[in-house]
Amino acid sequence: MNGAVMISIALFGTLLVSIILGLPIAVALILGGALPLLTMTDLPLTMISQKLYASLDTFTLLAVPFFILSGGIMARGGVSQRLVRFANSLVGWMPGGLAVVTFVVCAFFGAICGSSSATIAAIGVIMYPALLEAGYDKKFALATVASAGWLGVIIPPSIPMIMFALSAGSVSIGDLFMGGFIPGIMLTAIMSVYAVIYGKRHIKARQKFDIKEVGKSFVDAIWALGMPIIILGGIYSGVFTATESAAIAVVYGLIVSIFIYRNFSIKKDLMPIIKASAVTTSVLMFIIVGATVFSYIMTVQRIPAIVAEWITSFADTRMQFIAVTIVIILIVGTFMETAPAMMVMAPILVPMLGQYGMHVVPYGVCMAVGLGIGMVTPPVGVNLYITASISEESPQRVINKHLFIYALLALIGLIILYSFPGIIEFLPGTMH
Repeated sequence: MNGAVMISIALFGTLLVSIILGLPIAVALILGGALPLLTMTDLPLTMISQKLYASLDTFTLLAVPFFILSGGIMARGGVSQRLVRFANSLVGWMPGGLAVVTFVVCAFFGAICGSSSATIAAIGVIMYPALLEAGYDKKFALATVASAGWLGVIIPPSIPMIMFALSAGSVSIGDLFMGGFIPGIMLTAIMSVYAVIYGKRHIKARQKFDIKEVGKSFVDAIWALGMPIIILGGIYSGVFTATESAAIAVVYGLIVSIFIYRNFSIKKDLMPIIKASAVTTSVLMFIIVGATVFSYIMTVQRIPAIVAEWITSFADTRMQFIAVTIVIILIVGTFMETAPAMMVMAPILVPMLGQYGMHVVPYGVCMAVGLGIGMVTPPVGVNLYITASISEESPQRVINKHLFIYALLALIGLIILYSFPGIIEFLPGTMH
């Protein structure tokens, strides 16, 4: 058997066994790269330490801890409650309005922090009890919170899109961010359709639309809504880079939370948020170095080229390639977290785009959407466990028919985005 094929089996076999054994995904990735390196190649083991260091020695990665920190500051500073009030004034009058509010407010908050986990943690603790109090079924409420949370990685800024830009090479983070806006809005609308259908059947009482309340709540939330405008406006105007925009987001969040909303205390709140952000960042960086080692071994052994030859042997057309891509991404997203999955899969799939006449920006956004769906699918769906934690329910309760309906609707949205990439390219093209 070809040596590269044997190494491929060893790479992915070790990774899969490590995940099944319950090892942290970062450890599984490092083992997956290190064992073939030790037993099946002539490459020196020092390559691992060199790649561990080099993977973190990049200016772009500084955006990740800053966006995580800014999200924590804004959440503690009273942003969540104001966004919920504004979203409720906009769509709370609809059938299933409170469930629709959950999707809309998660989209709003995702435009602040770029993290699915942070979005669920900030919004879920407010919306889950509110849904129960309004008469929504517990399983429906759990599925709604879990499904709404992953919109945080589609609406820019998006940490997985930063990971894609690092892995894919020469692609603009600003273009990826701008390309995620319309898909994020579209997915919010698609999944809200089921919430409306459910509300018509099961929820009777609804509030009335009040234009005065819309105006008041908008004024109250305008400082929170201004953050994505500042971030993307600064990037596209050339005033600052994506990384610098993340640092500015922290400063902006502190100013708004301390001096405008006045819900934030430097003495009491700042250090706990910095500590929590540091822990989250450390975990993510550990995953990044593991994925870098894994990807490096793949590249050296020409595994992406082998996979490309295998895919092109039966995917003759663009639509066939899209179908194969969707299946691969959904399977990988089911077993691997978004950040490492993006860093492992992007080097394999992106080099093939030119052969099928596809562009890297819409493909990157679609990868973020596809892997985002994996956040709500067992066994590794991180949103399932975060939702279970904030609701004090078991993950098994979160996994129910409502969750799979939301996932199916999101999959339909993904197919639409792959089939019509102009939806994603419209805003970046307009800005350019």
